Amino acid sequence: MILPKRIFPETFNKKEFSSTPFAESLPFHIKECGYIRERKLIFGKKNNFNDYLLVYTLDGVASYTKNQYTQLIQPHSIVVTACNTTSTFSRNSKDWTAYYFIVSGSHARLFYNLVRTQNNIILNNPFTNILDLYENCISEHDTNDFTYQSINSSLLIHHIFTALYEQTSEINTIKGLTPVQQNVVSTALKFIQENYSTTLDIDTICSEISFSKHYFCKLFKKQMGITVHQYVNEYRISKSKEL
Repeated sequence: MILPKRIFPETFNKKEFSSTPFAESLPFHIKECGYIRERKLIFGKKNNFNDYLLVYTLDGVASYTKNQYTQLIQPHSIVVTACNTTSTFSRNSKDWTAYYFIVSGSHARLFYNLVRTQNNIILNNPFTNILDLYENCISEHDTNDFTYQSINSSLLIHHIFTALYEQTSEINTIKGLTPVQQNVVSTALKFIQENYSTTLDIDTICSEISFSKHYFCKLFKKQMGITVHQYVNEYRISKSKEL
């Protein structure tokens, strides 16, 4: 599977949208969205219990804090959380870019409860279509036809939640992994993302993470759904297309 060339917005921006009875009657309604790279960002101060935040980290590392608990989020991590308490994102690397949506609507709570995880973070396989759905949803808000925009955005958010449900279902099938095993895959992903332009093979990766080659390959495919070799190749292709 080869990624399409993804076209990101030309400028960083945030948009807010007024709620109307029509928009609120739809399954999903986007109240705010953006393509951002802020040093620090706080959500939840002006939102209500029926609003939900979906953040997709594109590049860089940030600290995500909620209820006094802080976690690091890597590229292609998706934060899905309720806006009933404050969520803070603080940039840890030179650059941190992300898409985000604040969503409400008649089906928002139901779908949020279907995809929510204990730590509010879903590690996405970048070769799924979730990022493309985010991009399409952001671009939908360039139209002046409010009715079309509202209906189509509701449909796209539905597709995003459905894809996230599939991801979390896959996560549930590998809950037998120990924290050490999960950390091994996360460390390998970070190493690949930092060294994809060098001579990179499975032996090099396993040497870096100090793990058995055969066991690591099985573990990686179980968690990511593709082989290490496929992931490295597709990651290189996606980066070359971005350049």
